[in-house]
Amino acid sequence: MRHNIKGVCKIYHEDEGWGWISIEGEDDVWVHFSSIKMDGFKSLTKGDIVSFDLEENPHLKEQSRRAVNVKKPVKFN
Repeated sequence: MRHNIKGVCKIYHEDEGWGWISIEGEDDVWVHFSSIKMDGFKSLTKGDIVSFDLEENPHLKEQSRRAVNVKKPVKFN
């Protein structure tokens, strides 16, 4: 598992609770609402900058790269 990765929400299906996060120079990462660390309704918006841990499971197809412990917003200096 890789920790403290930064990425941008590429797409998020709020009604279904899942989406994709882009990482510069790498394949996109799948995200589920249950992995978003925030109070209240857990959701992302296209363009949100987030940090997360990357969990990889080559035995899965589309979800082989999964974001966990997702936090937003991330501010860059």
